[in-house]
Amino acid sequence: MKSKILVVTIKFPFPPTGACESDRANGILQLIRLGFDVKVITKITNYQSLKDIQKTSEDLGVEIIPVSYKFDTKASGAQKLKKYILRFFKNPLILDGAASEFDDQELKNVFKIQMENWQPALVWFDCTYTWPLYAIAKNYKTPIITRSPNFEPIHFLEENGYNPINYLRFLPKFIGEVMAVKKSNLIFAITPREARSYEKLGAKNVEVLPLRGLPKCLKKKRNVKDKQKLNVFFMGSTYNVFHMRRALDFILKEILPNINKMATNKFSFHIFGAKLPKEYNGYLKENVVYRGYVENLEDALEDMDIALIPSLCGAGMQQKIFEPLARGIPTITSPRGVAGYSFENEKNVLLASDADEFVEHLINFQDIHLRKNLSEQALKTSNQLFSQDKLNSIVLSNINKLIYDSQTH
Repeated sequence: MKSKILVVTIKFPFPPTGACESDRANGILQLIRLGFDVKVITKITNYQSLKDIQKTSEDLGVEIIPVSYKFDTKASGAQKLKKYILRFFKNPLILDGAASEFDDQELKNVFKIQMENWQPALVWFDCTYTWPLYAIAKNYKTPIITRSPNFEPIHFLEENGYNPINYLRFLPKFIGEVMAVKKSNLIFAITPREARSYEKLGAKNVEVLPLRGLPKCLKKKRNVKDKQKLNVFFMGSTYNVFHMRRALDFILKEILPNINKMATNKFSFHIFGAKLPKEYNGYLKENVVYRGYVENLEDALEDMDIALIPSLCGAGMQQKIFEPLARGIPTITSPRGVAGYSFENEKNVLLASDADEFVEHLINFQDIHLRKNLSEQALKTSNQLFSQDKLNSIVLSNINKLIYDSQTH
């Protein structure tokens, strides 16, 4: 008999449109492939179609139970303040707006019905701010896995800014991490660096589980071409995201002017990703091309020679860095970008801490032998870390152990 796993996810992730959606969608597909009986409870926004959700449910052979988000993006400042005050008196631990969506009574009722009637062997929660539901699972003595895509309080500050108001909002998000650690039987952290953060919070059972979309990107070999003019690219899912804009700003304003002086007409820069702000239009000339959202990324990247991916802020495992590495594309990034994974400067990646170092590495990458060597080593390391077999082993061994322990105690 198949073990039942109830997945609670933050927003319906099909079709995936970014790193978080890709990770969660591939996680559901992985559990199905591994032979578990899967059911999904998901929040949905007003622009998501119930018809599309039903079709995905039929295609996957999995029941998907949607519950609408309750947030109101058009609320005035006074209305938001009133909501915070009411939330404080209801439960001062749930001041975080993201967590409050999972304190929703409709969602709690749906979740309790599934726990009572379906009786899963394990509950898998996507994101730590789902923690208001954990007490219900604990009442049924059901093991809890929490998948953390990022350490939420740090991610919030880096995306929204270090100011007094955001420090106040940081606190309830930090409380949410503590609650998730306290109530989870296992935390699946997304990087070694973030695993250490959870261990410092007191988590006894933490495993590193990389982005589950990476196995699809893996290559055994890459054709590194000898060219006079090299194609350099930066990619982000959308430039509505602060850390994407900041990295792009750094490339266009600090790296590009210097490389154009030092290696004139040697590089062509390509920008992938949706919603480029108009303020950058003035940089789109001569050797800078905005490609926008690319439907077939695989084909588009075939003609790219170098991935230039500064990582100046942002938490989690930044897909824009690890996808090129998994494809064997010679990559320049920041030391913080590798997030504790075993990528080493001048072995399988080039690491740079300022604009001058990024420019120096770009110039060095004109050497095809360097590009070939780093490509081969990046592929070797990526296939060791991110293969489907490796990720299956991490997930399967931990799930089986939790289910076995729960059934024998």
